[in-house]
Amino acid sequence: MAEHEEELARVRAGLAAQSAVARVLADAPTLAEATPRLLAAIGPTLGWEVGALWSVDARDGLLRCQATWRASPGDDEFERLSLQQAYVEGEGLPGRVWTSGRPQWIADVLSEGNFPRWKGAAREGLRSWFGFPIHDRDRILGVIEFFTREVRSPDEEILGLTAMFGDQIGQYVRRRQAEDATRASETRQAAILESALDAIITIDAQGHVLAFNPAAERMFGRRHDEAVGRELAELIVPPSLRAAHRGALERIVATGEARLLGQRLELTGMRAGGDEFPVELTLARVELDGAPAFTGYVRDTTERKRAELRAQILAETGEDLTASLDLETTLSAVAGLSVPRVADWCVVDLVEAGRRRIERVAVAHADPSKEALAWELERRFRTDLNAPEGVPKAVRTGRSELMPEISDDLLTTVARDEHHLALLRSLGLRSAMIVPLRARGETLGAISFVAAESGRRFDEDDLAFAEELARRAALAIANARTHAERSRIAETLQASLIPPRLPMVPGLTVASRFRAAGEAYDVGGDFFDLFAVGPSDWMIVMGDVSGKGPEAAAVTALARYTVREAAVHDARPSGVLARLNEAILSRQAEGGDRFCTALVGRLRPGGSGAHLALASGGHPLPLRLDAGGQVEPVGTPGLLLGFDRDLEPEDVEIELQGGDSLLLYTDGVTETPTAAGLLGEDGLATLLERCADLDADALVERVDRTVVDLQAGAPRDDIAMVALQVVRGSSDEEASPGREGRLATVSLSRAWHPAGA
Repeated sequence: MAEHEEELARVRAGLAAQSAVARVLADAPTLAEATPRLLAAIGPTLGWEVGALWSVDARDGLLRCQATWRASPGDDEFERLSLQQAYVEGEGLPGRVWTSGRPQWIADVLSEGNFPRWKGAAREGLRSWFGFPIHDRDRILGVIEFFTREVRSPDEEILGLTAMFGDQIGQYVRRRQAEDATRASETRQAAILESALDAIITIDAQGHVLAFNPAAERMFGRRHDEAVGRELAELIVPPSLRAAHRGALERIVATGEARLLGQRLELTGMRAGGDEFPVELTLARVELDGAPAFTGYVRDTTERKRAELRAQILAETGEDLTASLDLETTLSAVAGLSVPRVADWCVVDLVEAGRRRIERVAVAHADPSKEALAWELERRFRTDLNAPEGVPKAVRTGRSELMPEISDDLLTTVARDEHHLALLRSLGLRSAMIVPLRARGETLGAISFVAAESGRRFDEDDLAFAEELARRAALAIANARTHAERSRIAETLQASLIPPRLPMVPGLTVASRFRAAGEAYDVGGDFFDLFAVGPSDWMIVMGDVSGKGPEAAAVTALARYTVREAAVHDARPSGVLARLNEAILSRQAEGGDRFCTALVGRLRPGGSGAHLALASGGHPLPLRLDAGGQVEPVGTPGLLLGFDRDLEPEDVEIELQGGDSLLLYTDGVTETPTAAGLLGEDGLATLLERCADLDADALVERVDRTVVDLQAGAPRDDIAMVALQVVRGSSDEEASPGREGRLATVSLSRAWHPAGA
């Protein structure tokens, strides 16, 4: 009878434990809440006093205590020991269950060797232990263990019952872990969507919005509840692109085409107000309840595109503004750089010399008729330097002015009269920036950027970019002005070294050409002169100073005036050259380093010809062209001037007949490159043979044009020529005037300019 009652009590305890476990598993909303309640449900019903639940940490492969339980209050040191422990497989009592995967029972744990917590158990008097695994299929998720103070022999029914508990709890744990993971994933996903800087939009296969994160709300100006359920194309795709968007979506859904998936696509988006802007889209396919859906990650690339455009414009600015030092070309480039990429209008105004007024110098607009209107407005309503606003203010203060919005009140304020106001209104001006052009501490003028048709609204960021453009433009303008001024000074100096016109010599026709090569402000060293030294005698000189620039110009001036001074005292060309040699050597002694070649001749026309005494100081000998077309050099070569103090030039006497021509030239003519090498004296002689029927002016014109054309219009060295032609007939016949008028004139021009201009 007693055994029957004992058996019945065990059955009832088992049923109570099953029922308690079932209630816990049904009611506990989370795994964290279920864990201590499971221990409290199983321990008392089966007569155990202390319990613990251990779980497998898959990240580091350890078994850790997650919760403890005791039937009555007492010393909790053993619980603290348990919570501090972590076991590998096979270690400690829970580790043995983890390794075996089966329930285990030890009647007296104090006699057990593999029990790291035995001291704590001994102090509390714990003796018997049993544990069972929590498993899901063939995977161990954890271990539940219980202790009691009495020594209890293994009970197979309890062990069998706990094996069933392990299955039930394992299924619950797996389900709750999956739910927790799902909730954690959803929480993370929600946090990502909420905090993402990019717009994240999900649509179904029909293109209707399923999700629209806060970044998408900010980017497109649409609320989440306004967007969800509506077709994406109507919300954020510009009307002109909607058909293409819908067609692409249909193809992807129908064919599973993956070409566009995962790619970065450069597209155009549309805000709620209709404004279009550049976006970058990456598209991914997802499955929702078995149906295809698509998530797009959208990035507003407006700022990136703007930065790329500005970098491109600045790079082009550097190229365009340094391509030419011509002021007019530079001004046109400055105005054209910004239209239409930065502004619809760009206007450049410069302060005239003396700062007496502001002059409009460049206007750019995509429509030429509007450019003409801007010029007409300035002509009729000229900018007043003393005006309180606009360009005059920027010029006076040196500070930029930003007008984000050009109101009608502003137009009314600046208009001179009703007609002026009507014209300003007709331009449709919306926004403007006026930036002073400052370089090297000076305000040169102002550059105005105006938005009209595009509807742009300039801001502080635009102004900073405009100021950088203006800084570069101002420097280019200043450089062009400096270049122009240096060129003007160089041309003035060059002109002072060459006679403005050659005198009329009885019995001769005379013509000349001069062409300076190199930089516009490099004064060349080529020179010539022709002047009277008596009632019937004339002195002619042709020379070439080494190098260019101020030092060469100084030696050129020295040579020209030394020759004139020496010719007064010495009738011999050799004596003039000797005096010039002394002058150059004296300058070298004072720190100069230039040399010079020169050719000096004394002319005496008479009868039907002319007598010429000629001496050379290292200069190319002149070529004589007779009336029959024969060409030959005349004179004797000599030494370079400024090289030897003991210079002994030789005078050669030459008789020129009627119809003879004599060409004096510098080496810029003979050193002209040709397909066969340099032109040289022979090439020049061949050219002159074809000029027998030409007068002096036509002769130098043909030679000049030939050598310039051979060098593609840009000679690499200075060119100087003087042609003398003896008039056919009696000595009292006057020289006939050439095409340059009754006085043969010298032509001063830059390397690219047509000679004789």
